[in-house]
Amino acid sequence: MTQDFPRILVVTGNNFNLVTGGGITLTNLFRGWPADRLANVHDDATPVDRTVCRNFYRLTEQEIRWVWPFSLLRRSYGRFKDHSVGGPQSTGARGPSAGESAIETAKRVIGDSVPKRACLTKDLTAWVEDFRPTLLYGFLGSLEQVDLTRQLAKRYAIPLVVHMMDDWPAVLHTGGLLGPVVGPLLRHELKATLRQATGRFAICEQMCEEYHQRYGYSFLPFQNALDVERWLPDSRTEWKAGSPFVLRYVGSIVPDGQRESLRDIARAVARLAADGLDVQLRIHSPRHESAYLHALASPAVRIEGPPDPTSIARLLAGTDLLVLPYNFDARSARYIRLSLPTKAPAYMISGTPILVYAPGDVATARYATKEGWGHVVATRGEEPVMSAIRTLMQNATLREQLGRRAREVAVARHDATVVKAAFWAALCDASRQGGA
Repeated sequence: MTQDFPRILVVTGNNFNLVTGGGITLTNLFRGWPADRLANVHDDATPVDRTVCRNFYRLTEQEIRWVWPFSLLRRSYGRFKDHSVGGPQSTGARGPSAGESAIETAKRVIGDSVPKRACLTKDLTAWVEDFRPTLLYGFLGSLEQVDLTRQLAKRYAIPLVVHMMDDWPAVLHTGGLLGPVVGPLLRHELKATLRQATGRFAICEQMCEEYHQRYGYSFLPFQNALDVERWLPDSRTEWKAGSPFVLRYVGSIVPDGQRESLRDIARAVARLAADGLDVQLRIHSPRHESAYLHALASPAVRIEGPPDPTSIARLLAGTDLLVLPYNFDARSARYIRLSLPTKAPAYMISGTPILVYAPGDVATARYATKEGWGHVVATRGEEPVMSAIRTLMQNATLREQLGRRAREVAVARHDATVVKAAFWAALCDASRQGGA
């Protein structure tokens, strides 16, 4: 019954939307929750989706403030999002180039370590008090988000649930001039937040296992959930190769996620096409994120905008091979090693074979190998990617085997009916624990 559902204040960097990974995961996990018992305070320019949550508060510079003296540089420094793990980084001993401004030098030297703090303004507190939350739920991802979450939980004396999506504590504020100061501060406050929480969630089982060892608390795994009955009608039923043979990437391109590995795949496809193979890569990402690939654009490498969310199931199923890349550099590997991308369950249920190009110890690669739902290339380089693409183009039996197995795993492990029931039960339990 409705009275059994806590009134949840969702505190996230992203909002409820159908575009970004975090927004899609949030929307799918809460779909069906009474809308009048959800409110979202966020820092996201993405247009909101109001089918699940209708009450939003977007944070401003009044709530998220730079710590003095960096606040003095705020206007000229630009909107430098240090909560994005893919932000500017220190480049070590390299000196300033000719004509480099003081602000540019500061950005390069300080790296991602500009500290921010949260402020509970009158507008924000009035909005929260009007909603009357009984449970606080947060996707954490930055010092200011941790700070805001702790302040809200303390001020309103409500139980707290923390949900971790990526291993940002392992990489954020580790470089730059202030890293040695801000990094330990962030990790100290995160540990305090986890200690305060009555519910602790992570994106996959591997993250839960490592976080239990790292922080000393048990975590429950919850990731993107699919409406299986809606997705299955569009799933593949035959695996004949198309002409051209189309590879497809759908989703965001994050510097510390898949940026360089996606470039490797684009170059591999371009080389295969130059060798005479009828193959094509189509990339569906926000244009500002895919701009770095424009030099590779050609008939074989097509760069397009994000797909229409209403046609995504047909788009994925109407592809010969889906690509799921992860970067191989040390920083990226630390960041994404414990993650499972939002797109993975959607890729899987489409029945289209999946090429996973990633370090072998990344959670997604391990999951694909263990369950047999993806063809994993764990060695970096265009040649290994080209070899894998040739194999998959020529072997219809392998494509069918991968596609069928991926769909089976998606139905068994990512069915929203099952995932949401467990997620909602965990939220209600955390709310009761906090009220005990």
